[in-house]
Amino acid sequence: MAGLFKKIEIASLKTPHSTGDRFLKITSLTTQILRMPISNPAVTATITFNDVWFLLVELRTDDGAIGHAYIWSYNAHISRCLKEMVGELSRHAIGSDPRHSAKIWSAMWKGTVQWAHAGITIMASAVIDMAVWDLAGKIANQSVGQLLGLRIENVPTYASQGLWITDDLDALQREAASYVKMGFLAMKMRAGRKKVEEDIAAVRAVREAIGPQVGLMVDFGSSPLLEKAERMAAGMEEFNLLWIEDPCGDEDPADHAELALKIRTPVCFGEKVYAPQGFARIIAQRAADHLMADLQRAGGVTGWLRIAALADAARLPLSSHILPEFNVHLVASAPTGAWLEYMPWADTLLENSPVMVDGGIRVPDRPGFGLQFNADYVKQVLQETQTFS
Repeated sequence: MAGLFKKIEIASLKTPHSTGDRFLKITSLTTQILRMPISNPAVTATITFNDVWFLLVELRTDDGAIGHAYIWSYNAHISRCLKEMVGELSRHAIGSDPRHSAKIWSAMWKGTVQWAHAGITIMASAVIDMAVWDLAGKIANQSVGQLLGLRIENVPTYASQGLWITDDLDALQREAASYVKMGFLAMKMRAGRKKVEEDIAAVRAVREAIGPQVGLMVDFGSSPLLEKAERMAAGMEEFNLLWIEDPCGDEDPADHAELALKIRTPVCFGEKVYAPQGFARIIAQRAADHLMADLQRAGGVTGWLRIAALADAARLPLSSHILPEFNVHLVASAPTGAWLEYMPWADTLLENSPVMVDGGIRVPDRPGFGLQFNADYVKQVLQETQTFS
């Protein structure tokens, strides 16, 4: 079991697989569910959690190539639902050539048409698609970013691992100041307290702690009704925010569009929106000034690329949600790629977690996504595993 995610030798990473025109075949898919604690409880307007659950997927080919990816959730029940859907969709990947990512993605899309293209179906498709792209990069001996065509090599990154909802404004200020010392050029805090005035006071405290030059975003957590969101946004305009995020319910792009017309602060929206079609609706309704795509809700790399094309056509900036170790490749290649959200949940899982340089994270040049797993840690946090073939 420990061998499932043991490090690939550096020599093998640098040697492309000799494939010629031969058809490659995915022969198996293995899932592992991991429960990983986080350093501080995450407290938002809608949920509080103390650990994250990762569903790891490993694809193997008939010539020995291995591709990895993972997605996250809040608890064991969701992880097991995701695992079962991955198992159902594995039939569309097993027997296929991993270089045919669009073909595999299309088969999974058609295979879930009866269950709607949202939630568990899209997330399960996404993690398989991500592992397929990791495989394709390793076969080509190129990083995913290189396969996609890099636009930039160092992606602007903002701190998002804290500044959760709290009434301790002194602690909030100390935390915000610590991110500036770490070299972050921007950071995100959460809003969603009982009173609008309490949220405004918290934002004022953070702005005072970091000064006017550091970028600041505020996540409303998809919680407020439109009227409250308007009051919150109006009260925060003086703080020169880079954006307010998810100011209304995710089911109401019309409310986002109405709010975006009324306020000066840019509205960022999209992290809980599914598939390229969901972003097409956001753009059509002018519901966002800044798009944020979540890799596992987008439908993996293939879905992200289609969203990036929509963002480019609409001339809207596009930023990522969580999973920076994957998203760094995608933001770096997107025509309107803007910010990488830094959430270090996977740092203990990886032996080569992202390192920030000059306010950004450089795109790894190792094959695929370039990830190397800590096999000992995987054993510690492993809950269950299953192989499909």
